[in-house]
Amino acid sequence: MAQFSLYEEEYHPSPLQRTWHEFRGSHVAFVGLIVLGIFLFFSLFAPLVAPHDPIAQNIDALLIPPSWEVNGSISYLFGTDALGRDVFSRIIYGCRVTLGSSIILVLLAMLVGVTIGTIAGMMRGVRSSVINHLLDALMAIPTLLIAIIIVAILGTGLVNSMWAITLALIPQFIHHTRSFVRAEMKKEYILASRLDGASNRQIFFNSILPNMIEMLVVQGTLALSIAVIDISALGFLNLGAQPPLPELGAILADGLDVAYLAPWNVALPGLTIFLMVLAINIVGDGLRSALRKRLSH
Repeated sequence: MAQFSLYEEEYHPSPLQRTWHEFRGSHVAFVGLIVLGIFLFFSLFAPLVAPHDPIAQNIDALLIPPSWEVNGSISYLFGTDALGRDVFSRIIYGCRVTLGSSIILVLLAMLVGVTIGTIAGMMRGVRSSVINHLLDALMAIPTLLIAIIIVAILGTGLVNSMWAITLALIPQFIHHTRSFVRAEMKKEYILASRLDGASNRQIFFNSILPNMIEMLVVQGTLALSIAVIDISALGFLNLGAQPPLPELGAILADGLDVAYLAPWNVALPGLTIFLMVLAINIVGDGLRSALRKRLSH
């Protein structure tokens, strides 16, 4: 009995383990994580999963219905488009382009936003007030509108659309980071660190950043869903990825021309975008709920 009590006293789950335990307790969030994991798997291993070349045209296989319809073929699981391209392969590669580029631009926006937000949160006086009012003005404008304006200046293309959405998301990370840093700077452990002679850099890396990671994870998932929608919207408007690059928004736009003849060319990529954004939002809400429960305990 003494040995068992000693073992119980020595075992202390880490904050990450406690957060995972709370997150796993939500069945909806766990299912969302599985769906998101499937999309990530497609993004990483698209060349191995896709049965056909996503840009290869086959004039002998135009507008073949999906395999579950009467005239469908098992060789083309989701059917083909007006150019004879395999819709399933294009959606898999579209997940790679849309989700992969969204993750990259969110990480870049987070890096820049956290850096500027931390500096702004530690500043006082007129400069801090100017940054605050500027952020309020920028956040009142939808990110998609900002991205469209930037793309109109830089030009169309996937790379330019990624830069545009990155610049549109940076103010959100600056705002949340600045608010978090300003709140933390008023706490007693920060004042104690200052009395010990710690510099602002030491305070940030040793005290503020470890506590900020949870906030960044939640905000990062929410920004990721916005990035997926914006990337798809720019591709749909022919401002983002250009043909023949398979991107979910561009695939959806291509299917509009034959929507009445081949509705699967519109429904399947649209459903993919919907499920991807839904899974990201569910995971983000699950993480936020798990972190709140862990902190309350």
